[in-house]
Amino acid sequence: MPSFARTIALAVAAALAAPCSAAEAKRVLHAAEFATAESTTCGIQEAVNALPPEGGVVTVPPGRYVMRQSVVLRPHVTVQGSGSSTILTRPAEVYSKLARPARKGDTAVEVQSSQGFRPGDQVAVFDDVMHGWYMGHAILAKVEPGRLALAAPIENGHPDGVYSLERSAAVVNYFPFFRASTMHFGPPVADVAVLDLTLDGNLAENPGPWTDFTLSAIHFANVSDGLIRGVTVRGSVGDGIGVQGGRDNRVESCLVEECRGHGFHPGTSLSGATFSGNIGRNNGGDGLYFCCQVVGITVTGNLFHGNKRSGIGGLGAGCGTSDSFNVVANNVCRENALWGIEAGGGRNNVISGNVCVDNSQSSPGRYSGIIISDSTHTLVTGNRCGSEAEKPAQKFGIEESGASDHNLFTGNLCTGNRDGGLATVGKNTQVSANLGTNHKPGQPATPPGK
Repeated sequence: MPSFARTIALAVAAALAAPCSAAEAKRVLHAAEFATAESTTCGIQEAVNALPPEGGVVTVPPGRYVMRQSVVLRPHVTVQGSGSSTILTRPAEVYSKLARPARKGDTAVEVQSSQGFRPGDQVAVFDDVMHGWYMGHAILAKVEPGRLALAAPIENGHPDGVYSLERSAAVVNYFPFFRASTMHFGPPVADVAVLDLTLDGNLAENPGPWTDFTLSAIHFANVSDGLIRGVTVRGSVGDGIGVQGGRDNRVESCLVEECRGHGFHPGTSLSGATFSGNIGRNNGGDGLYFCCQVVGITVTGNLFHGNKRSGIGGLGAGCGTSDSFNVVANNVCRENALWGIEAGGGRNNVISGNVCVDNSQSSPGRYSGIIISDSTHTLVTGNRCGSEAEKPAQKFGIEESGASDHNLFTGNLCTGNRDGGLATVGKNTQVSANLGTNHKPGQPATPPGK
């Protein structure tokens, strides 16, 4: 939290800002004017709450701000920083195992140690099974020896909602920097934006190893017409930017790096979104990870490199219904640990015009530039999959595997891989006008260009 002197300095800076009309002042508020020693969001949430019902803009001036809670947005609200000079970060990690089981609806949790926790801290309650939509997110109302009283009952999506000691139940002061609801899947929220700021997860003081997609630095759930632009996420304890559900959201010109989880994460029945012009690098999971019934989104013009899984992963695998009718185009996936692009279990997706080079860094010769596994009716066209290194690392340029069938591979350039250009398995899959040998089970390799 900024010091008192820092708070005064920010207030002075706000007072010296260019004057505006009364109407503009009502719709544009400065977080500095609301910053106090008691604020757990350095004045940002208080400024959001002070906007009129029709919404407006909250500006955050240059500075480094230690947050203890999420900023919860509401419809028609934008939070805008000053680029790389506006940095929101988190305090040092405070963690304890539970002393007794907890469950949804509880208004307090008993812990082995309450040392370090403070009233106003936002915390996550979880165990080895109860995470994701089952993780509890709560704010501490009171801290007593061995007991943390909560400002509201624990809410999660599990029928029983029990956090078990046998499953290492615990509490830690982790939270997203921005979200649009205090519930996992609260009422729909439309027209919210986070622009031009840096979110620093302070991994040096938050060694974990806990992580979760609901702890993404930005965690939008059930949001539509949202915009995330010009944001840098560095070292998130969860994913970098997660957009779960909703429709027609845009994630543009963002840099996400060195996160414990994935870089970008579209999921949970999201439809009609765009992820464009972003960079996802050196993350603990995929650069961008598709998850669970994602339909009709575009992932275009991004750079994903150095990630510990794939550049783009998870395309297809759904929760009962696969990802479908998505476009993955004109991305560069380079030097990732596994595949450049991994599509498994989906249907009716388009993978076009991508460059996948020097992937399979974790195990050279094992992973291909693009993998299409257990997928149908996928169009794979105009991609360049190969190697810039002296010894290729990718197994094939493009590989079809498992129960895949009825796919179309056309116009791909796949020379410069370890085992060949393309490998296909589908009886009804069509292959045409590609460069690079085509391997099909039980048949000799087709020469390049055939």
